[in-house]
Amino acid sequence: MKKITFILALFITFSPAIKAQNLIPFTVFHSNDLHSHLDGVKVPSGESFEKRGGFARLTTAISEIRKQKKDEIVIGVDAGDFFSGTIFSAIALSKEKDFPEYQFFVENKYDLLTLGNHEFDPMNDGLELILKKASENPNQIPLIASNLYVNHDSPLRKYIGENALIRPYMIKDFKSPKGSIKVGFLGVLGPDGCLVSRSTRGDVHFIGFDDQKSKEHLGDLADHLNKTIYDMRSRFKVDVVILSMHGGGKEAYDLAGKLKGLDILVAGHTHKQEFAIAHGVVVNQTGSYGENLGFLEFNFDTKSRKITMKDPEANHVITITDKIAENMSWKKRIDSWRTKSFLLMDEKTSPTEVVFTPKKSYIRSSVIPNPMGELITSSIFDELNSTIPATEDKIDVYLTSMGLVRTSFYKNTPYTRAEIFEAVAIGYDKTKHPGIEVVSFYLSPKEVKTVLGFMEIYRFISTSFSPAIAPNLSFKIRKWGIPFINRIYDLKLGGIPLSDVNRPIKIATNRYVVDNIETVKKITHGWIDLSPKTKAGEPVVLYPVHPKEYQLLIEHFKKNPNKY
Repeated sequence: MKKITFILALFITFSPAIKAQNLIPFTVFHSNDLHSHLDGVKVPSGESFEKRGGFARLTTAISEIRKQKKDEIVIGVDAGDFFSGTIFSAIALSKEKDFPEYQFFVENKYDLLTLGNHEFDPMNDGLELILKKASENPNQIPLIASNLYVNHDSPLRKYIGENALIRPYMIKDFKSPKGSIKVGFLGVLGPDGCLVSRSTRGDVHFIGFDDQKSKEHLGDLADHLNKTIYDMRSRFKVDVVILSMHGGGKEAYDLAGKLKGLDILVAGHTHKQEFAIAHGVVVNQTGSYGENLGFLEFNFDTKSRKITMKDPEANHVITITDKIAENMSWKKRIDSWRTKSFLLMDEKTSPTEVVFTPKKSYIRSSVIPNPMGELITSSIFDELNSTIPATEDKIDVYLTSMGLVRTSFYKNTPYTRAEIFEAVAIGYDKTKHPGIEVVSFYLSPKEVKTVLGFMEIYRFISTSFSPAIAPNLSFKIRKWGIPFINRIYDLKLGGIPLSDVNRPIKIATNRYVVDNIETVKKITHGWIDLSPKTKAGEPVVLYPVHPKEYQLLIEHFKKNPNKY
């Protein structure tokens, strides 16, 4: 424990004794985009790798913060997407009593959570299941969703209200030997998070985003929040206002500039580590997967009624390295849940079996072409075609989006079955098992070009749409070109110009992509109206279902241990 105390002491500011009696110190620790990464993630370290994050080490870090700040106010906040992304999410969606992700927040005494877009991955019925488990926890922590509303007949309504599990805001008094402050909390799902979750949210909607037109209305969201902030300040006399937002970057900065009376914005969604003081509002994001823990130190001045940062130039995250000791209670539970998760997924093999060690690094990004995107899609393409009988058409094109490719693979780093799952972890099947099925259908050559044109240009609006396509379909991009006219060119399918292909093209992708086709129609106001078809040209009613993406990847890597 001495080692962890020393490490964290490097990050925690031990200010000289506060002489002014009117200053009340307080600290905000925060997380975002944990994505069920109970076990941490592997990152490069020289010619090898190290583990970052993990709930056992995060618990140790949070405990040490509370110990060092035992005479001060400590506030814990999470900015959403705490669920969905590893095999561990199988536990919460099962009949098992445990909900590991929520238990982490409860045991570490967070003050609030926010809903991100991936909390909706298991659809309404899956969301209802995890909300039920959370509501039954005797030490319930509220989910603050200030811009959420649901259909009148939604079964989720019983979890929503000012004193329910999901609340529009929260006001909480914090006390310490050095004084007390009253904090008003808000939480929102930002417009981009609304966009990419449109197909999974069912009867859940958000102020600030028009689901019918798939269009953001940031001004409406700001107006709504400003009314609540005004009420908090004038009626409830709060001292500090904190917004937990599942949104980051420009989206977060723009919203901060429209809000009056906001002090702190804990950001998320973009998976980037960022700190800024935007329009007088402190904005901080940790990155993703628990690699870092957000750490912000403030003083509240009881005379001016303002907050100031103790050291704006400090490092505002604590990196959760393997030098931080693991909390043994959490380590034991994680080991047990790892095995249980794979069994719940009907997998008969060990989740810790190593099946892939790349000879070079494959880095995930939205750049076209992207090495990680090509590795994923080409591997699935090859393995999928090996499963198709000789009497059926082979797959011509395998595509997905980089928003659904979740990790990078690093040189000389061994990857287990469970870790390969994490590369394509988004989505659940109809039985609520993690991992989404691959389906196939047909499009015309013209429609294929249209799909590429849309994904390539829309990636500048939402990087989630950046295309990842197996190299069997090749193309070039004119940076100066006109979208849908001459920006995409030199398209070739299997080395043959696409313009010379006079037959339906067999496409394979995951069901998550197919479910978002309607969103594309809304974004383009009907101009792009794709309809997956059978080979005969009829609209698909029942999609042919193939193995899941992670299953295809594992099998391909096992068959080709030295290929990549």
